[in-house]
This record gives sequence, C-alpha cells and structure tokens, in this order.
Amino acid sequence: MTGNTCRPAWTAEQQDGHPARALDAATRDALCDYLAANGVPPDAPAARVCEAPPELDAYLARAGIPFSRLLLALIRQSGLNEVEVYKRAHVDRKLFSKIRSDPAYQPKKQTVVAFALALRLSPAQTEELLASAGYALSSSTPFDLIVRFFLERGLYDPLRINDALYAFNQPLLVV
Repeated sequence: MTGNTCRPAWTAEQQDGHPARALDAATRDALCDYLAANGVPPDAPAARVCEAPPELDAYLARAGIPFSRLLLALIRQSGLNEVEVYKRAHVDRKLFSKIRSDPAYQPKKQTVVAFALALRLSPAQTEELLASAGYALSSSTPFDLIVRFFLERGLYDPLRINDALYAFNQPLLVV
C-alpha cells in the first residue's frame, strides 16, 4: 500500500459470516492503491464511492420489454397457442414455464433463435426478440450469419438450419 489510509466501510463484526467482505490484505491494498490512483480519497465512505449517478434511475426506466413478456406478446400476435410454439421451438414444457413465469429469465441465444424460428419472425422481429434477451445477430460470427441467411430467405426449418450449423462446426439450436 502506498501510504494511504484506505479501510473497508465495514467492521470486523460485520465481516464475520460474509465471505464476499473478507478481503485479504494484499487485495485490500491493491484496491486502495487503485482507488487512490483514480482520485478517490482514502477516507471516502463506501456509499459515496459506490453511489450511482442521479440520472441512472431515469435511464434504467427506459428499459425495453423483457424477453419473456415480448415472447408472450409475439405468441399472442401469431395466433398460435403456447404449446404449439414451444413444441415447434423444441423447448420442453418445464423451460417454457420458467420463461413464462420469470420476467428476468435469461435464455440462451440458441433458445431465443429457436423461438424466432417457431414463430416465423422476420429478421427485424428476430433482432428485436434477441435484443430483449441481451443478444444480437452479428455480421462476424458464422452462427449468426447462418441464422440470418435462413431468416432472410424465409426458411424456418430448425433441422435444416442445424444441418448448416453442424456443417460449419457451430453450436446447434436447442432441437
């Protein structure tokens, strides 16, 4: 440590039973040095150091519709029932139930693509569904390019897409 008086914002009593708070001396010293190098005073309370900017709440309020809610809306718009869609996507009932009941559920990218194919979404709709789950179709990875190739041609057969993915050593869809 470089002479600053950096110390944790918790007491030894608070540290007991909380492994995440139990920093070894070397880690604590390295963290203190890092904070000092970035202009954080050594006696700054942790609450002030970790304080979120006031405009962050308003920014987060602009969040889009979560994946599960968007998926359910797309299913309603499709005219298909939920069972038809999750069977077409080759997703089991248990996983679909989890997606349906948990708005914060984070699916795998392949699962999102499987639902897009099951619903026969356009490339733009697929991008929107992927974005709601935190993903995108990039123009630099073979998996994404293969999926986009089939979407742009209106070809939604997951087995055929899996054949293409397999031929290029890419991860398969959930089927």
